[in-house]
Amino acid sequence: MEDEDEPRGPIAALRARSGVIFGVIGLAAWLVMVWFMFKDVL
Repeated sequence: MEDEDEPRGPIAALRARSGVIFGVIGLAAWLVMVWFMFKDVL
């Protein structure tokens, strides 16, 4: 039997993966910041 407490749907999936999503967005933002800071050097 499946657990009835387990949330389903796209919103539940986004909440379960929100750490990964925020991590990827943070990494991309950091790379863009570094690129704009050191664009003339790289």
